[in-house]
Amino acid sequence: MPSESPYQKSFPLNESLYYQIVRTAMHMKTGLYRALYNSGLGITPEQWSVLSCLWETEGLSPHEIGRRTGRDKFTISRILKLLEKKGLILKKPDPRDKRRNSIHLTSSGQELQAPLTRVVEEYCSTVFQDLTTDEIAYLQRVHERIIANIDRLST
Repeated sequence: MPSESPYQKSFPLNESLYYQIVRTAMHMKTGLYRALYNSGLGITPEQWSVLSCLWETEGLSPHEIGRRTGRDKFTISRILKLLEKKGLILKKPDPRDKRRNSIHLTSSGQELQAPLTRVVEEYCSTVFQDLTTDEIAYLQRVHERIIANIDRLST
């Protein structure tokens, strides 16, 4: 007999915590797509997350970018090719290991930091407008724990 605990319930969908989180993420991503599209900057949420990693730490490997963004190597490879084609990043041989690349921002990639950050922060401000600072901090802690639980499944 299936468990009746609220976090294990999978049916009906509107009572499934898993589905509620997925649905929230899908709505948030769709909204961010719209906000970024309307900005005219020509960047998708996936591309923004990669650029954001590089604004934080220049010269990351594709593997590290994938780890930080939660994306597989094929998806990261595709995003990096698009960003390189747009002239926003450069792939350089890693000085410690010539078989690997490190990813660097071009001046155009660096110049997008302020306008993209503004778009994303304005969007998030609207999305989270009715939440208190404590509620946001609590949500961040809960999501970190869920991600840690998921990561343990793959080890």
